[in-house]
Formats: sequence, C-alpha cells, structure tokens
Amino acid sequence: MAELGKFLRERRKAKGLSMREVAEQSGISHAEVFRIESGRRAYPSICVLTALGKTLGIPDDEMLRLAGYKSDDDVPLLEKVFPDLKTEKLQDTTQRIIDGIALDYDLEDSDYDDLVDHMERFLDYAKKKRNSQNSKIQ
Repeated sequence: MAELGKFLRERRKAKGLSMREVAEQSGISHAEVFRIESGRRAYPSICVLTALGKTLGIPDDEMLRLAGYKSDDDVPLLEKVFPDLKTEKLQDTTQRIIDGIALDYDLEDSDYDDLVDHMERFLDYAKKKRNSQNSKIQ
C-alpha cells in the first residue's frame, strides 16, 4: 500500500492539488486521502479508488492494479466477497452498496469488515427465509 500512496501523492502534487482538494473533488474525506497516501489504509475500497482515479486522471484498471486488486493480466487477486449470490451482477451490486456505505461513513478497516459480516448474515437469513416460504407453498 505504501507504493500506491506514494504514487497517488506524486500524481496529486503533479496536478498541483492539495489533499483537501482531492478529497473534495473525489467526494471522500481528507482523512481517508491522508491514510491512503501514508499507506495506513490497507485496502481502500474499490469505490474510493475509482473516485480518486477519476480526480487524478488514473484509469480504473490501473488503480485496481496499483492497489493489488488485479494482477497485470487483469485477473482479480481477491475473492468475491459474496460468492453465494447467483450472478456476478448481484455480487457487484452488493459490493457497491457496502463500498457506498463505507465511503459515506468513512469507515475504518475493522468497521468495514464488520459491515461485510453483517451483510453476509443478512443474506444468509434472507435465503433461509425464502427457502422456508417456498417449502410451505409446496
């Protein structure tokens, strides 16, 4: 993450922007920009990375590679967070909801992990409830 932070800091300075300006233009907090640039944020969310990339003129694929989410051959390095969902679109939508909440509330890494755990428990509950209702109908 230190290399990502260094790269983003250099790009920001080359564009003549302050951390605060990048934060405002990206729609994220100044503290989050600082944590990313200093290497304190282990894995910034994809939503945050794409917002920073847009502000700094860095393509999404390059941002994801720099952050370790993709390899050079475009193979994702991290597992899908919600592999039990039926389609990739549902997985992506659920991940975007999580990332949106994390961005709006400027969550710390541990809080982000808790949010993912809660979402997984809710999805498991909803699946069991649906299966229970379907078995009563039959």
